[in-house]
Amino acid sequence: MHDISFSRETKFDHQVDLGHKRVLAFMATAFKYPIVRTTPARPLAPGIILMALVLAVTFLALVLNSDLTDEFPYLYLLPWILALAAVFLIPSVILYYQGKLTLYNPLVFATWSYFFPAFVVGGLMLTSGWSQPFFLSFIQDAEYNLPYTIVLIMVGFGTLALGYFSSLGFKAGILIERYLPNRDYQASAMVVPGICLLLLGIFNSIGALILGVIGYQRAVAFESYDGLVFLTTLFWMQGTFLLWYTIFKQRTLNIQTFVIMVLLFTASIIKALYSGNRAGLLQAFIVVILAFLLSGRRFNFTKSVVAGAILAVCLVAGMIYGTTFRNVKGSESQVSIDEYTTNILDTVDKVGSSDARNAMELGFLSLAERIDTLSSVAVVVSSYEQLVPYEESYGLDNNIWKDISTFFIPRVLWKEKPVASEPHKYSDLYFNYADNSFAITPIGDLLRNYGPIGVPIGMFIFGIILRMIYRALIEDQPKLVSRVTLYFMLLLAISYESFYGSLVPVLFKIGITSLLGILIVNIIAKSMGYRKTAAAN
Repeated sequence: MHDISFSRETKFDHQVDLGHKRVLAFMATAFKYPIVRTTPARPLAPGIILMALVLAVTFLALVLNSDLTDEFPYLYLLPWILALAAVFLIPSVILYYQGKLTLYNPLVFATWSYFFPAFVVGGLMLTSGWSQPFFLSFIQDAEYNLPYTIVLIMVGFGTLALGYFSSLGFKAGILIERYLPNRDYQASAMVVPGICLLLLGIFNSIGALILGVIGYQRAVAFESYDGLVFLTTLFWMQGTFLLWYTIFKQRTLNIQTFVIMVLLFTASIIKALYSGNRAGLLQAFIVVILAFLLSGRRFNFTKSVVAGAILAVCLVAGMIYGTTFRNVKGSESQVSIDEYTTNILDTVDKVGSSDARNAMELGFLSLAERIDTLSSVAVVVSSYEQLVPYEESYGLDNNIWKDISTFFIPRVLWKEKPVASEPHKYSDLYFNYADNSFAITPIGDLLRNYGPIGVPIGMFIFGIILRMIYRALIEDQPKLVSRVTLYFMLLLAISYESFYGSLVPVLFKIGITSLLGILIVNIIAKSMGYRKTAAAN
């Protein structure tokens, strides 16, 4: 019995040992040849996005059917604003996946410096009740025309992007770039020439301020040379950019760089004070940011946080100062430079002595109404058909054709040349208030002139122009100082708040002025013994 039981135990141990070996062999095979799933793993992202959309739609449905609509009558715009935000995001997402997303790209710059803040953020300000401009009552049938305005903005921006991404502007830019000089001075040679151009711009700005051409004032009599005087004041901004670009290219901080930075900061503050508007500090900030990026620098997390904080300060401080200055001065009537300076000092004193909480509240409320462009464009959308018969008496009829067909003739040679795109006459007709310049945007101007069909056609054409400029001066090529400076001036010349009819004429005039500024700095650099070198990345 003992022998039999022993033999069975031995046999059992042998079978267990064999089983262990088979398991180990199976595990080895599994590691060497992993088992492949017959059904592919399903990604979680689409499901998460779908769930988020369902929750968002449910939330919106609950909000729109609640008592909140009584307190906030424009809540029905939320779905439209979210759809508009999605349309604005698409070009930036495309450029990101192409590896071409940069702030100085003209389409990206237009999106994030104007369209998104003006219509998405501004629309949210309107929806939340922060923006309550007096002309809201001018929007006829608001429940129809406000969403319709958003649809027109979607169409306009979408066709602008389509024009940019089309091959027409790209090919035209390549053709132009072939004929541009491929040798230029190094950025280090632009210090003294840049200071000279800056001082020239400051001198011209003083003269323009005395004549009532710039600042928060309007000249009593419009002279034929006023436009030329204004253009020469742009040397201030061109010289400022050139010096910041030189500083960022050097990448080292020395005594010379420190002195130039102090000069630039001082000049920027003085310019913002005398401009009398709410965007003076913001413009100075944008100049520095574009010079930083175009010089080849990049933002890390720390620099982004610092830049965001400075941007917030510039926005709020600019709104507080600009609003207070207008209240102190009272109107746009032309005054002497001494009285203008007294208004500035009174404004600074009033802001400094006011309660900090009240000043911040004024700044935020002013920012909310200033950034809300949706409501002002909706006034045009809802009433342009009824006001067409009156536009001729204001000189606003066919302003796009008039401006584009006559801009190349200087007013000095044609003193009776019509001013078709006149913001104060437009404000008087549409808003019954001629002492302000309300936003119309190229989309609203195209609608006035050619109806809904004009919006996609006109914006598509301008998208082609944007890509042509970008490809000719910046894209897919080494950066030359002259090309970068010219591109910067053209980029900031575009006002998406103004008339479509003024886009090309302003680009042409500022382009010629910028070329003159480039010629001046090149002559000074040559006289100092510097030589042009071939382009380098």
